Amino acid sequence: MINAVSNLLPHSADRVMMALGGTVGAMFSFAFGDIGPLIVWLASFVVLDYVTGILSAVRNRQWKSRELFYGTIRKIIIFVMVALAHGLDVALHDLIHVDFVQSIIIVAYIAGEFGSIIENLEKAGLGHVVPPVFKHILDGVNLYLDRQVDKHLAMEAKRENEKHRNL
Repeated sequence: MINAVSNLLPHSADRVMMALGGTVGAMFSFAFGDIGPLIVWLASFVVLDYVTGILSAVRNRQWKSRELFYGTIRKIIIFVMVALAHGLDVALHDLIHVDFVQSIIIVAYIAGEFGSIIENLEKAGLGHVVPPVFKHILDGVNLYLDRQVDKHLAMEAKRENEKHRNL
């Protein structure tokens, strides 16, 4: 009987992995609350962005361990920001009775990761697998942002010119 039960229990390496997984799961639950599907989608997009970024770098012979290191740090910061947003939701819950900050942050990061995945596929020469509608959306967003930056820079240049004339 004892042998039958001991065969069901995990052995040395399995125990360590289960303990680590349980600890990480507990930390995620405490840090992020009950957001289930959103955090799974965020993790999926982060992993896919990571993989497509590596693929792009390898295909273009631009592999740099330093860039991979900083990319990893950026991915960790994403989850830190989600945890901070959860803290903000907890802090504001008694005041507004709605938890929305964390969801907004997660969806914003998912959208950013999605755009990065498309860009990585383009850089890797796999742009043909991306549906044209996604390319057009990304191009439209980039065009809008470029116009906003140009408009802002023009206003700043105008202010600088007026400042120099008044001196």
